[in-house]
Amino acid sequence: MVFNVKKKALLGRSVESFESIIGKTLRIDGNLMISQGVRIDGLLNGNVFQEEGKAATVAISETGSVNGNIQAQHVIVSGHVKGNIFSLDRVELLATAHIEGDITYGSIGIEVGAKILGKLNQVNEQNAGDAADLLITQVKQKTTA
Repeated sequence: MVFNVKKKALLGRSVESFESIIGKTLRIDGNLMISQGVRIDGLLNGNVFQEEGKAATVAISETGSVNGNIQAQHVIVSGHVKGNIFSLDRVELLATAHIEGDITYGSIGIEVGAKILGKLNQVNEQNAGDAADLLITQVKQKTTA
């Protein structure tokens, strides 16, 4: 008798492709507006926004650091974020992630070792639009102050 043996699918880390990469020796002071994907290995002092109607991914590597808010479809953090994260889809926090801020998410994956200093807020489809509008308003107030 012959049995078909299927390999188990690996759980955990996503495989993504990135349109832009911010190298670990690069520092950017200012906001980013993205339409696809960006990987941050360096330092970003500013916010990351996904263009309206697009589905973008933001990944922060172990050497990466963001001092600002992140709003994207999919957010993967292995480095440091000092700011709020907003994703209607998925947030993934790897073991080396360090977050100082609130995380608003549709679904979340957290590896053992990830550090969060802030609140976790799950959104559903009914209040997703209100949450996104609130985040954008808060960011605009901070940038004009």
